Amino acid sequence: MHGKEICHLQIPSTSSASKIITRYGLQSSLLFLVLFLVGFMSAPQCFAVPTVSWTGGTHFLGDSGIGGSPTIITVNDSAANTPSLDHILVHVTSTSDPVGVSLNLTESGGSSTGIFKNTNFIFYTGDGLIPIGRTVTVSISDPDENTHPTTIDTLRVLAQSTSDIAGLSLNFSETGINTGIFSGKITFATVSGSSGSTLNVHAGDEVSIRDTISSLNANALITPNPDAGFGAILAKIGDTVTVTYQGISADILIGNDTHHSGGGGGGLIAHPGLVLDALIGLVGGSPYVVSPPSFGGRDYHFSDGLTLTQGDNKTVFDISHYNQEIPRQVMVAGEQVHMTFKTFESYYSEGVIHMGLYFIPRGQDMQTTNSIAFIEWQKGEPVKLMDPMHILHNASATSNSDGKFQYTQFSFTPSKSYDKMSFLVRTWNDHLYTTDVRVHDAVEVPPSFKTLAAGVIRYDDIADLQEKLQREQFYKPEIMAHIHDTSSVFPDQNGNVYWLYDTMDHSVTLVISDANDNEVYSYKSLLQPYAIEKKGDYKFMYFTVKQLSRWDTDQMQKAMKSEEERAMSVGLEKRIMPQSKW
Repeated sequence: MHGKEICHLQIPSTSSASKIITRYGLQSSLLFLVLFLVGFMSAPQCFAVPTVSWTGGTHFLGDSGIGGSPTIITVNDSAANTPSLDHILVHVTSTSDPVGVSLNLTESGGSSTGIFKNTNFIFYTGDGLIPIGRTVTVSISDPDENTHPTTIDTLRVLAQSTSDIAGLSLNFSETGINTGIFSGKITFATVSGSSGSTLNVHAGDEVSIRDTISSLNANALITPNPDAGFGAILAKIGDTVTVTYQGISADILIGNDTHHSGGGGGGLIAHPGLVLDALIGLVGGSPYVVSPPSFGGRDYHFSDGLTLTQGDNKTVFDISHYNQEIPRQVMVAGEQVHMTFKTFESYYSEGVIHMGLYFIPRGQDMQTTNSIAFIEWQKGEPVKLMDPMHILHNASATSNSDGKFQYTQFSFTPSKSYDKMSFLVRTWNDHLYTTDVRVHDAVEVPPSFKTLAAGVIRYDDIADLQEKLQREQFYKPEIMAHIHDTSSVFPDQNGNVYWLYDTMDHSVTLVISDANDNEVYSYKSLLQPYAIEKKGDYKFMYFTVKQLSRWDTDQMQKAMKSEEERAMSVGLEKRIMPQSKW
């Protein structure tokens, strides 16, 4: 089908014709007029308006993968037709890449059709332009393959290239117990044959990475690419992709072929995400570094990761750790709650595309399968709510960005009260990097210290008591040898352990109480003072002789002479003094 032709016909004006009739007479003039019209009428001036089109109005990120149906761009332009085989250039842009790329189209069906096509165009996400010889970390979210919630599962993945259509079969391991995220590494290099985790590729190859269970795949281009007729553009779900030729454009939409499933894990199955390993090692907030979403931990720390609003009461909490306690009862019947989570991504301020808030009663393992309700926000999709016990009213979720941080807010009104609830927050970005945080709430009960008898001191920290006893020279009693803090008795901190030191009768009492400080056990032990040891009296020892050098012969002889004279004088005194003196 050629472009639409528009033609213009030029004829003489009426004033020119009247002049011919006046000069030559009517009969001669009629013949002349015919010759005039034939000679002066210009040949039809026609030109074709090009047309531009895609195959279909909606495409998906995995389209044009190896072995799949191609994405076809067609231009009809008869004016660009010459006797030889011709080529034209078009320009392709996307919402994610407004600068775009140029693409060569070749005349199709022969050298004189004026129809130009390209069947070598792909869409990629993340690091889809892979330099030859590089290693890439590939992550896939496939909760349905999380078939064993207590062990790490595996997922079969197929990697193919233009140079190796048969491809490489790999087993990706789950990133953790019950995550539903699978990850592995692939090296792209020119080798004699693909093996291990190395796929044989050449410059300009197309690469496809496929989840063999969901059949979702991601495409990539090996660089440098010497072929102007093979193109790739960065795109995301929801993007508009536009091809333009001589000011005429045609659009397609990138649709969402990921889905929520009711299988083992339940949740989003996503296209594989590719990240160059060389970029993973960079730090310092580079806009080119892709890392898991941050709630305030790691390199970029902030302490306002959670804003909790209940009625008119707004409180900010630091959730930069994996586990954190907040002294606030969230689930109060009839009281509306807004939980706003602040996240940071160095490469893109709106990189988070999914966040789930899971309600798990205290004491249960922090796994999504133990949740009694959850709210999930997914970019571009309706909010998903699971609430079989009907504990939530008016549940909703939204997300927005201030250009630096992303804020995802969950709103709900509890229909039932729970004085102790845990919240698992799971998020991932558009590269399928995931982060979990755990928030545990509880009714805030201020410690109630009882009135103590005179001379009795309460110690909640055993180290302080040990230091006090050491200063006052008492042995540590047996009751302090096995129990050192509250967690020794109450792993969930649902109680108190403390010690009472009686400075008057010199005793220590171990006290164990419940969360309301009601005593449930106590044991008293008398203190034993350190034993007092008598010090030896060494005054009878007088060292009056200077130490001699055995190597000094003269000194030794003098000393021996002196000792000999002293012995003789003592013996003489014994002989001449009365016996009664001895």
